[in-house]
Amino acid sequence: MADRSKQSLVVYNKSGAKVATGGIGTKQVEITGLEGGKEVAKGDYQLAYTDGKNTSDKVDVPTFTVLTATVKVTGITLSQKIASMKVGETTKLTATIAPDNATNKAVTYKSSNEAIATVAPDGTVKALKEGTANITGTTVDGGFTASCAVTVANAE
Repeated sequence: MADRSKQSLVVYNKSGAKVATGGIGTKQVEITGLEGGKEVAKGDYQLAYTDGKNTSDKVDVPTFTVLTATVKVTGITLSQKIASMKVGETTKLTATIAPDNATNKAVTYKSSNEAIATVAPDGTVKALKEGTANITGTTVDGGFTASCAVTVANAE
């Protein structure tokens, strides 16, 4: 058996073209540019070892599903920075997460003063009594925050 510590792992596509090469002595290689979540059939790719002069027999790569890369959140904005409301009214804050293709766009909301205004998990704010409160949206991924200053006046 050949000494794999002095060889590189090479990946070939169905037509025999080299598409990726691992470092010398590595037992893994990364193929880039594949569509995430897509299943790749057995034989669409083949593996072989090479030392630069000699190449082992190629073997089919078994069926696999391409992993989807995680895209981290980089920021959050809310649809309003300031909201003026009357007791009993509701308004909805909508969070915009950056980048658009972030993997986890989940947001939690919190009111700084729930006696004045409450906020539901979907961003709906309800004015309860006269005063001020800050509603903060926080991304689950990264903990980025954005706030809306809510002023509640008595209903006339």
